[in-house]
Amino acid sequence: MNDPRASRQVGDGRAGLCASCTHLQIVRSARGSEFVLCRLSFSDPRFPKYPPQPVLECAGYQRVADPDEV
Repeated sequence: MNDPRASRQVGDGRAGLCASCTHLQIVRSARGSEFVLCRLSFSDPRFPKYPPQPVLECAGYQRVADPDEV
């Protein structure tokens, strides 16, 4: 249900940087709501667990590697 490897589609696309960040985990509730969880929040208190969306700037942002760029 809360698999970090789940589809990177975040709701209606308003997640900003989070949608392409390696630290993203999509959490889906039993009622079908989706939440953007930042896994950096587990080790660094500067990052909120559920950042307000859209995130337009983030010191911890790391773009997910595109398999076509390897």
